[in-house]
Amino acid sequence: MAEAGDRFGLVGTLVADKYFIERVVGEGGFGIVYRANHRIWDEPVAVKCFTALSNAPVEMREELLEAFVREGKLLTALSSRTTGIVQARDIGTLTTPGGVWLPYMVLEWLDGRPLESWIGHDDGKARSPERSALETFNLMDGCARALALAHARGVAHRDIKPANFFVLGDTLAPGVVIKVLDFGIAKVMQSQARTAMQATGTQISSFTPTYGAPEQFDRSYGATGPWTDVYQMALVLVEIMRGGLPALEGEQFIQFAFATQNTQRRPTPRTFGITTSDAVEAVFQKALAVKVVDRYANMGEFWTGLAAALELKEYPAIQAGETAIGQTVVPEGQGGGLKTRRSGELLAQQPVLTISAPPTPASPPVPATVVTPPAPTVKPMAAGGIAAIVGALVAVGAAVFVATRGGGEAEKPPEQPPPVEAKKVIEEPKPETKVEPPAPPTSCPEGMAYVTGKNFFMGTESEKPVLALARPLHKVEIRPFCIDIYEVTTAKYEECSDQGECKRAYRDSFWPQGASKRADWEKAKTAYSTLCNAGNPERKEHPINCITWAQADEYCRVHGKRLPSEAEFEFAARGSDGRVYPWGDGAPSPEHLNACGTECVAWRKQKGLPPVEPMYPADDKFVGTAPVGSFPGGKTENGLFDLVGNVFEWTADRFERYPTTEGEPAPPMPGNNRVIRGGAFNSSEPEHTDPALRFPNDADAHTHGIGFRCAADPR
Repeated sequence: MAEAGDRFGLVGTLVADKYFIERVVGEGGFGIVYRANHRIWDEPVAVKCFTALSNAPVEMREELLEAFVREGKLLTALSSRTTGIVQARDIGTLTTPGGVWLPYMVLEWLDGRPLESWIGHDDGKARSPERSALETFNLMDGCARALALAHARGVAHRDIKPANFFVLGDTLAPGVVIKVLDFGIAKVMQSQARTAMQATGTQISSFTPTYGAPEQFDRSYGATGPWTDVYQMALVLVEIMRGGLPALEGEQFIQFAFATQNTQRRPTPRTFGITTSDAVEAVFQKALAVKVVDRYANMGEFWTGLAAALELKEYPAIQAGETAIGQTVVPEGQGGGLKTRRSGELLAQQPVLTISAPPTPASPPVPATVVTPPAPTVKPMAAGGIAAIVGALVAVGAAVFVATRGGGEAEKPPEQPPPVEAKKVIEEPKPETKVEPPAPPTSCPEGMAYVTGKNFFMGTESEKPVLALARPLHKVEIRPFCIDIYEVTTAKYEECSDQGECKRAYRDSFWPQGASKRADWEKAKTAYSTLCNAGNPERKEHPINCITWAQADEYCRVHGKRLPSEAEFEFAARGSDGRVYPWGDGAPSPEHLNACGTECVAWRKQKGLPPVEPMYPADDKFVGTAPVGSFPGGKTENGLFDLVGNVFEWTADRFERYPTTEGEPAPPMPGNNRVIRGGAFNSSEPEHTDPALRFPNDADAHTHGIGFRCAADPR
């Protein structure tokens, strides 16, 4: 018998021979979400089935699937560049026990709850406290930057709403991680919707009327695009500031259409009695302009303007976009590599944006006025189409912003008004009481260092073969994080296992045989197993090794932490100044790290292992691991020890090759591999000290040369 809500009978079944469907998580007009267990990785994932595509004609399914896969690649490319977007893991189709064809997408499993459950309202009573513009800015900063990144790569969401922001953790305060959900297949949805509605001649769009922009109700206001996300984001910000009361008021589709198009009453903060400066109100007026040509062109422009209005003097710059409203055209099926008609960069390409003064409002704020609704200007829409839109509460909403009308013909960009020279002097806003911005969370648990996030170039341009997997160089945004100063020691790990909270570390070294001869593999395992640290009282302060990825991950979770992402690890090792090595630019030596010196060469000869050249012609005194922190000369700018050398370290990420071109991810890598970083005591190649170095390693291996440290989000 199917579980309640499981109308396709998928609970208890195995999808693609690896995803065991456990239960229904939620359902809406366009999809149903299941929690599943990945049988190979033994970890939870979310499987989202797109039910709105299930009625596609058989002859269209192959074409539809190709489009679906292209949009899935787009999501993968975006989520690989920012932690602010939910990560895509897999994509495919299935046939239900009842014979229904369903496309699905596998996403990372998130522990937490949607923003809407934090800030909603109950019968008109706000569920959350009111927040200032500054508090709201700090709360949503990560999401806005993720959307700005998407806009810079030619992608618009088009269904920004609290339900599509997911809060990780149990508090809603600045510094909490919030992820943007449902990027990926709106274009596919809309294409299928047009096909399905041809009989009535009605066109529908994937958006939620409560957060609809004027152009989503009536295209005479302009095409949809990144500026649509700006409008919707501004509505969400106002709702947060109001404690959960929506910015657009109404109960029916036509009422929302009137509210969003009403030029006499704009849903800005002051309309609802929220105290803001003139500069902040002016930013919201522009973000919520009825006509798209009067609005901010993208999230980067809006968010930078809001930072200026809030007088944030050194707000980190957001990557520039080159798109003006209605001007970008992306060829069908291409997620990246924008072909644009340049209209001038919207944001300066610089490491830090310094703002000297907030912008002067373009016009005085419009006072709140009660207006009797005139006849709405919304184009007629069939009742079925209205019901379909109102029901689309989990509609996915990202699309490359090709401006098209119902028939698929490219829409002419709206005319940009000519610049008009200002002839009127606007009075300076009256002095206001300045409120100092609250400092972002910088507190880290004991034993961890705070690392300030920023944009940096991850990877390398080196042509050396050992660094092939670290190419190409690509820009990544890192948010502030905490990371252990030292690798997790054997003593700390054994304390966790003695308490029954962690699995015991292995006493032998194991890795897949691969292409090695069995006799050589067995000899190496026997030799290196003597270097496993668990159970050796003389190595309590050495890093724990001979543990699997799952054991490392479990330890961090037990302690309220997590494994660092490989981007965080590289940034922590490279430093904000882009140094060659974690300690600076000096060549590796026994003063800096525990690697393979003359002691390593001698030990290998004694054990009958193949000879190697040492990294440096000196003895660093340690055949295997060394006590953590034994090489102060290798300390990073943040005071971290042993980020290269001693042991490689597990990171949170599965191994995938870096995207080869903008927006075009590399083919998925086979196997259950996780990324290891940092080099080890037996590293003999100097390139193993390069912060960009990355290798795939079987997650079930437990070797002598791999340990870990934990990361956490600032408090």
